[in-house]
Amino acid sequence: MREVIMKKIGILLFITGGFLFVSNLPHKIFNNSTGALRDNIVVAQFTRDKSDASASSEKNYRYPDFYRGMYLNVSSANSFKKLQELVAKAKSAGINAMVLDVQSAKFVKCMVPASHVQYCKENGIHPIARIVVFPDGLRKYPVPDSYIDDRITIAEDACRNGFREIQFDYIRFHDSGSTKHLTYSQRYRYIEDILTRARNRVKKYNVRIAADIFGRIPLNKDDIIGQNMESLDKVVDIICPMAYPSHYTWSKKFYADPYFTVHETSARAKSRTKNAMIVTYIQAFKMKMMGIPFEKYVEDQLKGIRDSGVKGFILWNARQEYDLPLAVVKNFYSGRVSQNERTDNNVVD
Repeated sequence: MREVIMKKIGILLFITGGFLFVSNLPHKIFNNSTGALRDNIVVAQFTRDKSDASASSEKNYRYPDFYRGMYLNVSSANSFKKLQELVAKAKSAGINAMVLDVQSAKFVKCMVPASHVQYCKENGIHPIARIVVFPDGLRKYPVPDSYIDDRITIAEDACRNGFREIQFDYIRFHDSGSTKHLTYSQRYRYIEDILTRARNRVKKYNVRIAADIFGRIPLNKDDIIGQNMESLDKVVDIICPMAYPSHYTWSKKFYADPYFTVHETSARAKSRTKNAMIVTYIQAFKMKMMGIPFEKYVEDQLKGIRDSGVKGFILWNARQEYDLPLAVVKNFYSGRVSQNERTDNNVVD
């Protein structure tokens, strides 16, 4: 009898141990569209910020009339100490918008908590959620619907955390890859469809949708990467040309003249849109400046923004080295605000 009891106890322990082992295996989510398993989407490991600030509940939200912005990577945006430091510097320089990276390679959620988003707003800074769609550009077409859905899910989560603007970057094809059989029209339509899907999914949050584009796009009628001014103008609220002079290596004039580069790119972008606002990324990092002092390099770009009549700029420095660029911005706008750069904001219900 004792042997029978011990055997039953052994079986029970074996079953319990097996259950615990299985329950601790990495979670996998089945992808119905491809029949494949996707790893590392372990949303259960995260607890939503209790200060969830749903954008849909905000009344009379005030957007900047003229964007004076800067970019923060996910490390800076997710660290409250770093965020506080950069917000203080930004406010001192008259910055009123921040583009915050909200992605992680491992999780399909917004990595910037609602409390950080609210902190920006309380300090007079409009927070913008940046989401990379195709890192380095789309090389293989088509991609599974689940891949696009994941990016839009991050956008929805960002809206729930209080963001009132979603900015999609790398929303383009790669210059090469296995997509050469696609026509320009097919490429444009595919990018339009993605942005339209995103807009429809976040519509209830009453947010703005923005798209980042190569600096050459306003200068080209057609482009193999699938970005086109007239096409994007139909589906987004803001278009952000990345007018970094150091990247215009195909033109000596653009490459060597930061004022001309930013002005020409911005002005042409504006001339080709009927609906979308133009907010241009400018170079706030030291790279191939053709012997031009950094202060002058940044100031010349700000002059290009001013003279082109677009709706603002965003400083880009991936290393977050903003002290000198912010000093230039502060000096440039100190004591003189043009009609196109009014400090009052657009009110949206």
